[in-house]
Amino acid sequence: MTILERLATHGHEQVIAFQDSRSGLRGFLAIHSTRRGPALGGTRVMRYAGEDDALEDALRLSRAMTLKCALAELPAGGGKAVIIERRGFKRRAALEVFGAVVETLGGRFHTGPDIGIGPADLEAIGRGTSHVARENDPRLGDIGQHTAIGVAHAMRACLEIAGIAPRGARVAIQGVGSVGAWLARILAEAGCMVAVADVDESLARRIAREVDGTVIPAGRVLSAPCDVFAPCALGGVLSARTIPKLRARIVCGAANNQLDSAADGERLARRRILYAPDFLANAGGVIRGAEYYLLRRASSWETIERIHERMLRVASLAAPRNASTARVAEALAESRLRRAK
Repeated sequence: MTILERLATHGHEQVIAFQDSRSGLRGFLAIHSTRRGPALGGTRVMRYAGEDDALEDALRLSRAMTLKCALAELPAGGGKAVIIERRGFKRRAALEVFGAVVETLGGRFHTGPDIGIGPADLEAIGRGTSHVARENDPRLGDIGQHTAIGVAHAMRACLEIAGIAPRGARVAIQGVGSVGAWLARILAEAGCMVAVADVDESLARRIAREVDGTVIPAGRVLSAPCDVFAPCALGGVLSARTIPKLRARIVCGAANNQLDSAADGERLARRRILYAPDFLANAGGVIRGAEYYLLRRASSWETIERIHERMLRVASLAAPRNASTARVAEALAESRLRRAK
């Protein structure tokens, strides 16, 4: 399949391949949709097996951002940028050049942090464009915290549906970076029994001590007995190979693109595992970004709390048909896209 055929399959408007030989910059910027407003999406810096994998990541993540914004009823669409970390990559210089690439789009794409991006990186991007979120803006707040609170609202809805009280509920969190760590704190405060896993074992131990939780080896978290499995690391964790290993009644986490394929949503439904679609549950961060930068709102807590209601609605529509909650949520998002001008 050619690149243009892949764009047509995913419904993208535009994909830019960019490179700069002096700084070692190389990557892709994908704009999936601007029908509802400018495309929002983070920038990630990662090592990829090949350029094709980086492109596929940008395509899938940008489409998920469109669904996320549409389902959250935001005046925005979806985009994503991926930068390939490789030999000769001069980080600060490369990110400054990337900022200039973003600036050429004239506000059609607004970006922010993602995997591999920290505050200093955002400052470097900001030297090339004004269309980037800065983590040191106290009025914006902590985007990771906003994302985690949204996931907690979705999880609360799932627990209600399953008839499980939050106090004492067993939650296994896979990945305790910025969002996963915030989620662990929020759930511990609500009385959940939190277990954490991370490839960085020292980080997992530190967060477990902070929330009076336990540590699970990273290779065993998928099969850990729990009420809720919360994937908060990389995507593609739920697949034909891993879903049979799950010993949870609910899957609700912050990672993007948790399903390896659309069929995996059906696999979860057949096992009667309640799945909170990632683009529904993890929308708290983009809600805050959109409301702050596009709508100039001082606070987004009330809007983020509506994730609870959306999860209840999606589950209520999926249950009578024993259907995939992911497909139901996607259909709702696409119906809003169709109604956009």
